[in-house]
Amino acid sequence: MQTETNETENSSSKIKISVCITTRNRDRFIGESLESVISQANDNIEIVVVDGASTDDTTEVIRKYQQKFRNLIYYRGEENFGVDKDMAKCIELSRGEYCWLFSDDDMLKPGAINRILKEIESKYEIYLCNVTACSLQMQPIYDRFWLSADVKDRVFNLHNKNELIEYCNKANSIGALFSFWSSIVLRREEWNKTGFLDEFDGSAYESASVLLSFIKRKCRLKYIRNSLILWRNDNESFQNEGGLVKRFLLDFDGYLQLADKYFSDDKDERNAFLRVMTREHPWYTIINVTSFIDSPEEWRMFKDKLLKVGYNHGMVDICYVLGRYKNLVSLAVKMKRKIVKSPTIRKIASLLSWK
Repeated sequence: MQTETNETENSSSKIKISVCITTRNRDRFIGESLESVISQANDNIEIVVVDGASTDDTTEVIRKYQQKFRNLIYYRGEENFGVDKDMAKCIELSRGEYCWLFSDDDMLKPGAINRILKEIESKYEIYLCNVTACSLQMQPIYDRFWLSADVKDRVFNLHNKNELIEYCNKANSIGALFSFWSSIVLRREEWNKTGFLDEFDGSAYESASVLLSFIKRKCRLKYIRNSLILWRNDNESFQNEGGLVKRFLLDFDGYLQLADKYFSDDKDERNAFLRVMTREHPWYTIINVTSFIDSPEEWRMFKDKLLKVGYNHGMVDICYVLGRYKNLVSLAVKMKRKIVKSPTIRKIASLLSWK
């Protein structure tokens, strides 16, 4: 393993925000991500990159940016331990009062760091901003809001049952429940009180599990309605047979496990928490994923997960029947993608806060 840093000895006391990035074989994108941070960073900012044993030119790209920015810590693992352990390592290596969890293919919008530097003066435990969905070439498509469009900047005390349920009821995506790294800024001291949770290792939701642990003691979340992130989401890697089903199961299994750990003793909190998943994946997306399921055994297993999450039994059966019309479903999905990428629709969607 190798750690490279351009830090000065006494600089740690100045660090307010550590931008924590995990990466593996992303030499194509990580330079843009680093540039978006460095271009607006000052001595209060550091970048920590943990590399899961990349085999491409990621190391060379990062070294180039280390020459431009002295507060860039680079740790390259000897093997790939997975994103959960890598993000935990990022936070372990960081020195900032706050950690900004960041994806290696996203970009900060101009002014994002100054905005968060001002926000963290209030010393809340979590800050959550919104994102702008972009094409692979980072052309903006639409703004994605984690909470309903009528919610303005607001502080939620998630340790309080009523405010937690209200927050979940206003959430239209599991992005509100810490599934999207680039929109999350957390107080490092609070993270360290929980530490790495081995039971969630490999689930892709270990960091979400640590953040949810804040709820049990102290968790003031400042919701920032503005989008501060350019999110490269035009990735169809799961749009093949089997891959899309696995992607949905990753969400279902992860959030059922989270619900069991944190909300097993309160039915109202558990139901409110899991209902967010049904808004993340509405009925028409369930039709799409069922179109990739042909095995009766696989369907029974998938249906069982849907019902546990809280989908309506009758709706689930109807979705499966409609999913049998594979060609029509495929055509509908293609049309939806074209519509969403249309400049005119983009403008309308932005005005309507359409996710």
